[in-house]
Amino acid sequence: MTDPGQPGDDIHVPDDAPSRLACGADAGQLLEQAAGGLGGELTGHQRGCLHCQAALGEFSRIWESVRILAAEQISLPAAVRAAVSGQIRKLTADVWYALELTEGGAIRVAARVVARIARDAGRQVAGARVVFGRSTRAVAAVRAEAATLQHRHPAAAAGVLGRTAVVDLAVAAEYGQKLDAVAHAVQRRAIEELRARAGLTDVVVNVTIDDVI
Repeated sequence: MTDPGQPGDDIHVPDDAPSRLACGADAGQLLEQAAGGLGGELTGHQRGCLHCQAALGEFSRIWESVRILAAEQISLPAAVRAAVSGQIRKLTADVWYALELTEGGAIRVAARVVARIARDAGRQVAGARVVFGRSTRAVAAVRAEAATLQHRHPAAAAGVLGRTAVVDLAVAAEYGQKLDAVAHAVQRRAIEELRARAGLTDVVVNVTIDDVI
């Protein structure tokens, strides 16, 4: 972003903050993308990367306050700039955890827990015999595997940042079931459980019917 007066011109990830997501993507570049209103325009890597999708969703959400002030054509208060920068720093301090900041402190939920909640929720749906927390998209699966194996607690096909999560689920459905109905039910149940049990605000659950039993 080079035009003067744009809402993201003078905001950046603090120099002392970790700048890489689990997949290796630069957090600062993702923030610039979200601040420029391009969070929904995904690159080839981002289309197959749950970590980048979660980061762009969360950055876009917390940047909304800046965007609203910019639309009112008033000077952006230094306090707002500091608050946003501080939140970005905390979000990128550990990309393997969802984060909720409260008056009493911070609540962190491991990505592996997010994946398990989604998987267990899907298993409660009638007609879903087996639910895996693993992407069936070839490119995404390879990238997720490479990223998660570097961590002591691999997160199966779950990208999390702040209060945003993107999860891939692969389902083996019972023979004779209406497959799209099973997929929709798994998706709804997983989203409901993640919001209720993990305190997540923005949740995307991608469901692939991978087999019929």
